[in-house]
Amino acid sequence: MKMKKINNFLFQNRAKKYLNTNIREHRFVSYGKAKTILLLFESDFSEKNPQIRKIIHKLQQDGKKVCAWGFIDKKEVLTSILPEFRILHHKETDSFKKPLPSYINELDILEFDLLVDLTLKPIIPLQYIAMYAKALCKTGIKKTDLPIYDFMLDVDNLSSPIDTSDSFETTNNEIDETYLFNQIIFYLKSIQTND
Repeated sequence: MKMKKINNFLFQNRAKKYLNTNIREHRFVSYGKAKTILLLFESDFSEKNPQIRKIIHKLQQDGKKVCAWGFIDKKEVLTSILPEFRILHHKETDSFKKPLPSYINELDILEFDLLVDLTLKPIIPLQYIAMYAKALCKTGIKKTDLPIYDFMLDVDNLSSPIDTSDSFETTNNEIDETYLFNQIIFYLKSIQTND
């Protein structure tokens, strides 16, 4: 527990410094205009991730190029590391849960229209990824007061799922990755901009 607090404290300090020195223009990108998407997720223990794979398939059906990066709380993973789908684990982070420089460097050359963080709780390696990723618009749920995201959902104040015809089924109105994805996409499709 003590190490978790240290890692969180260190992330907060590093993030404040990084965000103060690397100013990015906050933009809203509607779903229709987003062509490339970085999806962040917490991997299930079996690494099968059926919900995430359905979400990726749905995005690809809509003509989006998707890159999905997950994290699992294990020392080893069985899933192959591919450019468009990877699951990071403990050996791919330093002692303080920051992804190794090779991953940060890779993020530095990739650019996305939209980052969609589907994690339901703070996962420090993925928070680093969200912070370092070059995306025009970053969205997720409120997990920190740091200005990492351009568009945040406050899940504490969400009551029941929005019923949309092309959303996935959710079970018992529980907040999970599918529910969060449906909420985010609903708002990204609904908000009209003049750009």
